[in-house]
Amino acid sequence: MVAVYERLRDRLDQFPQGFPRSKSGVELKILQDLFTPEEAEAALSLRPYPQLEPVSAIAQRSGKEERGLGDTLYGMSKKGLIMRFRVSETDLYYCLVPWVLGIFEFQVNNLTKDRIQLFEQYYEEATVPAWRVVPNRLGYRVIPIEKEITGMTTIHPYERISQIIDTNTEFAVADCICRKERAILGDSCGRLQEACMMLGPAASYYIENGIGRAISREEARNILLRAEEEGLIHCSTNTLGGHLFICNCCSCCCGVMKHVTKYSNPRGITKSNYYAVNDTDRCNDCGICVDRCHVHAIRIGKGVALIDRDRCIGCGLCVTKCTTGSLSLAAKSPGEASPVFNDEEEMKQALGMATGKKYPFE
Repeated sequence: MVAVYERLRDRLDQFPQGFPRSKSGVELKILQDLFTPEEAEAALSLRPYPQLEPVSAIAQRSGKEERGLGDTLYGMSKKGLIMRFRVSETDLYYCLVPWVLGIFEFQVNNLTKDRIQLFEQYYEEATVPAWRVVPNRLGYRVIPIEKEITGMTTIHPYERISQIIDTNTEFAVADCICRKERAILGDSCGRLQEACMMLGPAASYYIENGIGRAISREEARNILLRAEEEGLIHCSTNTLGGHLFICNCCSCCCGVMKHVTKYSNPRGITKSNYYAVNDTDRCNDCGICVDRCHVHAIRIGKGVALIDRDRCIGCGLCVTKCTTGSLSLAAKSPGEASPVFNDEEEMKQALGMATGKKYPFE
């Protein structure tokens, strides 16, 4: 029985995000906790996102009976183990999704202390060491607070949170699984919990599965404003378009941000193409910006705020609360700009090459 979980682990590890083997085998305990042996076998018959297929194609390839397989896959998708896309009431498509930005986040309503401890153990044992050696493993990008970008003739659409909102028509919001985990363990940072935003087909999936609630475009904008007020960092995929989510992250709870802060891995996230600058003649040494900076890029020295550009991720949180207006965001030069992929497929192909893995895998 263990063999099917080992095969599923190896298959999930083919995603650019990875699902690496740990010394203790805790990842197998996670899979055994989430998947029945039948479900693990069914997951192995799926192609990886975004290669969506109807049940008929999956059944034909795997040699399974279509109706029974359809029931199994639908049940798995309701448990957050695979992705389901609904074309019509009866026309469903399925695919395998990665552990991170996938199965893990889909468990937001299924958390227990025991399950959280398994997730945390796996993160420390396997995820942190694996991500240290691969540049920008997730293709996860900081989106700056748009209103703080001043003096620019052009702001690229992928750097505009408003553009991401305006190009979508369906929205959902869910609890941040990272902050929810910490709250269950009695270590809440107190920041906004209902803060993970899903867009388009991802919103449909969250709403239908009951792990997120439908919201309007206006409510989406208001949630983003509240996130900025509470000092949360906007993040999404490192692509020109096709964004399926907007995360609002803190460095104390967010697994991705902790790679940058707690584990000193600046490659754990793609910075925005902006950086904070300070007009020292206007700075009054109040220190508010120091408290707002999640990545410890600002310190007070010689009576002014000093900014470490190498650490700055260009989120703009420091600028929003600057009482003197001395702080602003400046654009990086073309040579300094962080690369951005045309779409998610190109991003995953590139990250697959960086990890030495073939993506999409068969």
